[in-house]
Amino acid sequence: MKILRRYQSDIYGNYRIAYLRDGLITGAVMGLAVLFCKVIYYPIYAPENYVTDAVLLVCTLVFAYKYRNSLPEKKVTFKELILFGLGLGIVAAVVYGLYLILYGGVIDKGFAARCLEHFIYGEQNGSGTEEEKNATIAVMQSYKLHTWAFIGMFRTAVMSIMTSFVAALIFRTEKAKTIEREKKQ
Repeated sequence: MKILRRYQSDIYGNYRIAYLRDGLITGAVMGLAVLFCKVIYYPIYAPENYVTDAVLLVCTLVFAYKYRNSLPEKKVTFKELILFGLGLGIVAAVVYGLYLILYGGVIDKGFAARCLEHFIYGEQNGSGTEEEKNATIAVMQSYKLHTWAFIGMFRTAVMSIMTSFVAALIFRTEKAKTIEREKKQ
């Protein structure tokens, strides 16, 4: 009785170079989106927001499409696009985290205070006992700029998992071959 299928997949392109280059661009575009929000008088109140999530999704889709079209015969598997998307997301997260440190330290010095205020307001209106809320607020008050940047970086990396799955589902052109157990041994 076969319970698990085993797959053999080919990697058709050099996705490592592509995700490094495209991840740098994505992280920079995410930073520019934050700066654009500041310029139009809508400063961000959290290290992660819908604007940066939308930019990450759009960039992942655009670069996955561009990567697929750069391959010979446009052959790409789900696995290859997942690896590409995850790599792009990790690189973009690091660039975005570094940008948040620059943004909060030079461009918008009130960024960390706004983040703290936003999260405290959310915690006060959330569920839980007063003791739990006060304990969480006390921990949040110790957060510095680099902590908020790490939160933004971590959440961007997690969001890249979802965006890479979306891109892989949309743009894959090859299905992996199933290997029989006898052939594998």
